[in-house]
Amino acid sequence: MPVRTPSGAILLAALLLAACRSEKRAEAPVADTDVGQPARAAGEAAAAAPTVVTVTAHDYAFEAPDQIPAGFITMRLVNKGPSLHHVQLLKLEEGKTMADFTAALKAGGPPQWALPAGGPNPPEPGDTASVEMKLEPGQYVMVCFVPAADGQPHLMKGMMRPLTVTGSGSTMAAEPTADITMKLVDFDFQLSTPLTAGRHMLRIDNAGTQPHELAIVRMEPGKEPMSFASWGERPVGKAPGRMYGGVSAIMPGTTVYVPLDLPAGEYGLLCFVPEMKDGKPHFMHGMVKKVTIS
Repeated sequence: MPVRTPSGAILLAALLLAACRSEKRAEAPVADTDVGQPARAAGEAAAAAPTVVTVTAHDYAFEAPDQIPAGFITMRLVNKGPSLHHVQLLKLEEGKTMADFTAALKAGGPPQWALPAGGPNPPEPGDTASVEMKLEPGQYVMVCFVPAADGQPHLMKGMMRPLTVTGSGSTMAAEPTADITMKLVDFDFQLSTPLTAGRHMLRIDNAGTQPHELAIVRMEPGKEPMSFASWGERPVGKAPGRMYGGVSAIMPGTTVYVPLDLPAGEYGLLCFVPEMKDGKPHFMHGMVKKVTIS
């Protein structure tokens, strides 16, 4: 759920524009473990053991492991609030570090060597959201672009943390089985079948030409998705909807999986990522959809 406030929008737009211009592309993820979880039962196949990485978000900091194994992981975001938070992973070019990233921000020039690599979009404070995705070895930075009430993205308040992904990723969990597929295109959410209440495994493919995200919001009665989009720019007062996660920005050609458990209601699907040409968020280019879930 990136931000469209002046500083946040310029920062994120520049980051993503640099990513689009880079020759590097994230590979399509494949599936899931929890770092720090009990060891798997004896005899259980290594390929069947997912890695679950738990990230706890506060105002304004992440608690998370310093390093995790490469391969298919489940990233689980626990929002301790009191604000909305998400995880936006940025994969750094080889040789770059968190110190380089921080220095680039202080210099006012967003780095061209940080590529969006997904992560869970916000759950409500006190709730949890998860994403299943493949991570390649390397150095990453975990940031939060969600704005505070003063309009400044949490990143600018210090909400960032380094993450090292180690190993070859040759041993990984089996790819999950999805019952619904969503394609992110320029500028729409295309569902293979309508969403229904209850549990689902949603496969998300970025089939567009630039980074996209999915933010899932259950709307309050009488409210529209665009009213939540406006509130999200500067979250003051009661929100016109309730967040149910999704996935933060991913590169074209990337696949992630989002486990869902949605109650019936009216929902909004939104992409807050800035358009490369004009800096306006994708929801202003039509990447917003209202769906009824029953």
